[in-house]
Amino acid sequence: MLGARFVISKIVVTRTLTYQKYFMKTRYKLALATASIALGFGVIQAKPAEAATLSGPVYIYAAASLTDTLPQVEELYRQSNPDVTFMNTFGASGALATQILAGTNPNPVDIFFSVSQAPLDRLQSANKLIEGTRQDILNNTLAIITPINSTLRISSVQDLLQARQVAIGDPASVPAGVFAQQLFANSGISGRLNLVLGTDVRDVLNKVSSDTNDSIDAGVVYTTDALTALDKVKIAYTPPINLYSPIVYGSAVLRQTQNPDAARDFNSFLGSSQALGVFQVSGFSPIPEPMTTGGSIAVGIVGLMMKRKVTVKAKAKAKAAVD
Repeated sequence: MLGARFVISKIVVTRTLTYQKYFMKTRYKLALATASIALGFGVIQAKPAEAATLSGPVYIYAAASLTDTLPQVEELYRQSNPDVTFMNTFGASGALATQILAGTNPNPVDIFFSVSQAPLDRLQSANKLIEGTRQDILNNTLAIITPINSTLRISSVQDLLQARQVAIGDPASVPAGVFAQQLFANSGISGRLNLVLGTDVRDVLNKVSSDTNDSIDAGVVYTTDALTALDKVKIAYTPPINLYSPIVYGSAVLRQTQNPDAARDFNSFLGSSQALGVFQVSGFSPIPEPMTTGGSIAVGIVGLMMKRKVTVKAKAKAKAAVD
């Protein structure tokens, strides 16, 4: 009986050891597999993502009024993207849009940076813009300029009737000329001026400031253009902005682009705070943020509180006067 119990105990111990070895071996394999998987994920996560390298050239058609400022913005962008180069063509926005539509531009244009909505609207209607890339960026204002040595005094738009000749951009292709015509019409002097037409706003500036100019007494340009030549012209008068349509600068990437990555990236940069800072130094202003419903309510509440505060102060003063 004792021998039988010993045999059974030996069998149980043997099987127990066997099971223990099996489970230990299985747990080891499972742990090894888990460690391998974790290590694999660790390697994947530790592998740094390769940053996309942007390079040029990027061809830009831009409004003539951006001649001085756009290169400054491009140089700022190149500090982070040194391999991108820019090829700029400046001119009247309407004429540049016509070239793009006609396909007469020598190189595929990547970005169109226009003043006035009309040239961009034409390209968008012709399906020339990449969807989702059009944006409004800047505002500008009109300025009436005279030669630096002029004695003509202008304190209203109507005073332009005293000028022998007034230079404006050709309204057929120059948005500044269209805005000037609106200014004249809303001031009641349309058709009563002797106009000299320029090919773009910079041409108008040159006509007024030229040393050989002896008959053009005034011109209408953007304020930002006038500020670039204060040694040759003076801003005689700044007309109220309600006498012409808002002057809006916008940009978009064209479908014909051969460098879509860099074009999209720089187009986005044009609306960044860094770029806007450069534009503002030159006299441009950013597009005002649209007021939300919440913002309107907040303004209304603040206004009501201010009104109540003023009323309380007025009552206090009245009481003090009576006392």
